[in-house]
Amino acid sequence: MNNKNRNRAVAKAETQKKSDFTRRIFLSLLSASFLLALFVLGGNAFADNKDPDEQEKARQFIEVFADRAIGVLNNKELTEEETLGEYRSILNEAFALDYIARITLSRHRRKATEAELAEYFNLFPEFILKVNASRLQKLDTAKIDIERVTPHAKSDIFIRTKAYNSENKSIDVDWRVRSDKNGNVRIIDVKIEGISLVATQRDDFTARISSSGISGLNQYMKDIIDGLTVAEEETTS
Repeated sequence: MNNKNRNRAVAKAETQKKSDFTRRIFLSLLSASFLLALFVLGGNAFADNKDPDEQEKARQFIEVFADRAIGVLNNKELTEEETLGEYRSILNEAFALDYIARITLSRHRRKATEAELAEYFNLFPEFILKVNASRLQKLDTAKIDIERVTPHAKSDIFIRTKAYNSENKSIDVDWRVRSDKNGNVRIIDVKIEGISLVATQRDDFTARISSSGISGLNQYMKDIIDGLTVAEEETTS
């Protein structure tokens, strides 16, 4: 083989190597992107919130949840301990507590130690229960009617309801729900007259962390759970 042909063969081999390398890089990036999408989106990647069946499932979920909650609220035969137990079951079954705990803590997760985070996530469900149980007992709710179901973003659904008291006066309550990786609908936020309960709780936590850190927030949550302090009541006009 003369030098000209040899150089041509070497150049061709180098070109093939570069092509193979580029192909491997492309396939690696494609695989990584696919895995990242699965990790980030999880089961919601396959839940179409614009699907009428998915919306109907969300509507029925809120309907059943509302009937159950109102039933407990208006059952005067239950003891305080029994009522708390019923609320605890409803909270654990209907709300995406881990998700709510994460977004409520927000950016402050990065400042916390592993031990502080573990304690926070352990305290959060019971804290939310104790904070809201006394408020629920003061509510005069006779019925909740579903007005409309609206898809939001890629995976969430808003269910607009009206909550009526015994005098037939109503307030707007919006339930933000999302299907988990197993296809189970869970509540991730509630808006009462446009005010997000999750955002309100997040603002309160941010203020407490600013003054006393994550450890101070955890101690506050413990005190609420143990009955040593009482959460500030929301004022209504």
